[in-house]
Amino acid sequence: MEVARQAGAEICSVDAFQIYRGLDIGTAKPSGMARKEIPHHLLDLVEPEEGFTAADYLRLAGGVLESLKSEGKTAVWVGGTGLYHKVLTEGLAKAPGTDVKVAAELEAMSTAELAEEVRRVDPEWSEKADLQNRRRLIRALAVWRQTERKMSAWQREETAPGPLAGAKVFALVPDLDALAAVIRTRVAGMIQDGWAEEVRKLRERMGWRDCPGSRAIGYREMELWLAGRMRKEEAMDKIVAATRAYAKRQLTWLKRIPNLMAIEPAPGSVLPKAGVEKMVQSLESKALPG
Repeated sequence: MEVARQAGAEICSVDAFQIYRGLDIGTAKPSGMARKEIPHHLLDLVEPEEGFTAADYLRLAGGVLESLKSEGKTAVWVGGTGLYHKVLTEGLAKAPGTDVKVAAELEAMSTAELAEEVRRVDPEWSEKADLQNRRRLIRALAVWRQTERKMSAWQREETAPGPLAGAKVFALVPDLDALAAVIRTRVAGMIQDGWAEEVRKLRERMGWRDCPGSRAIGYREMELWLAGRMRKEEAMDKIVAATRAYAKRQLTWLKRIPNLMAIEPAPGSVLPKAGVEKMVQSLESKALPG
């Protein structure tokens, strides 16, 4: 927000769960006041029960980018979804869409079974992939089963650069030990802000338990707490642990980004002044940080 204020920029979300309407507190979606002050894009795109792919995100993000360019506006693209950042910068392989029948067959497999098969059929892709991400595993195996061609080959041979190829990339790289305390405070704040009531309303929706939106970190644990199957403290502990594990995966992913400009905030600091100045200067030079 501070970077956008100083640079007169707008904000674009690079978050795979803030796209869902109704998932506000648990995904730390910007408040209505923040969105009123500074225009935000790529939030609240679909209902939690609707499917949404990286290709859908790339298509909509491309439209937002073209609109901003036509109006002479700059934007800061913010978020921690590695796949979305990758398609914005590196592009998306032109592999065919996933067949519904093939997807159903793969969904019946455990995550460990999916990972084992991916390692066998496409070791090159599996070396760089998050093998805990079921959606990506299913996508890679579906492409293989449908085309008899590895996902790594599609990505290497049939991928056009993304619309933000070459953009400057800044990353907050906090100390993990300091981050653990921040995460716990954040989770407690979400619960205080009404996360339980948000989940209670979502539980009433038809098909919620098996829908894409329900996979966001913390929502399953909140449901178990509301159902009396887990104590509040245990739910919080599990959410904190899952969030910290995801943060570690994000930091591992960040190390693979070429020419990354890391910003290391001090404990208790949201963002150092020097980091804000660097990003503002980048925006004012018409660069578009991811």
